[in-house]
Amino acid sequence: MAQPLTVLRATLEIAAGNASSISQYQHAIDSSLAEIARVAETMGFIQELVRIARDSPTPMPFEVRPVLATVREDLECVLEHAGISLNIRVAEDVPTALGSTTGLRQCLFYLVQHAQSVAVTGDAIAASASCADGEVQLAVRHLGVASDSLASSEPNSTSFSAESRFMALAEAVAAAQQVRLQWQANPFVARLSLPAVDCLSARRQNSGHVG
Repeated sequence: MAQPLTVLRATLEIAAGNASSISQYQHAIDSSLAEIARVAETMGFIQELVRIARDSPTPMPFEVRPVLATVREDLECVLEHAGISLNIRVAEDVPTALGSTTGLRQCLFYLVQHAQSVAVTGDAIAASASCADGEVQLAVRHLGVASDSLASSEPNSTSFSAESRFMALAEAVAAAQQVRLQWQANPFVARLSLPAVDCLSARRQNSGHVG
């Protein structure tokens, strides 16, 4: 925070000592207000990251379909205003997942917001849930590119990215919940992997079985 505040102070000092017209004073005020807004936004972002890091609820079994429906409700007005549709598909065989409904909702919320940030009017975002490799997998995709290009794309692991606050927040939530998040930027595809309760139960029974 030191650098933005130093710039803000210097701007005000220059205006106080050198500005000789109303327009110059107005320009200094506008620049200072913009800088203050940026500092406040950054501080809020950091506080949110700290809050997420401290929040680690006990994992519980839950159904993913209602969580996806809630995310749609949360963002319905924003997406409608932007002219972007959100398509949700949940496979019939998706088992109960193990995790935090609040954490998953937050993570999906940020992923959809990031997809919106790279979309334009008329684009679509797809959110889906399926079962693979003994896990419940939830994917968020930006459908503003050719569908066959999306089909041939596989997400890659990535580290913290300062270019996208939405992705930084999503990664923070996933890390706090110990959920694996993989994503790629272009075309944007993100995938969350959670343990499936049925598979966990089967593994525990097999590990305790003596032949």
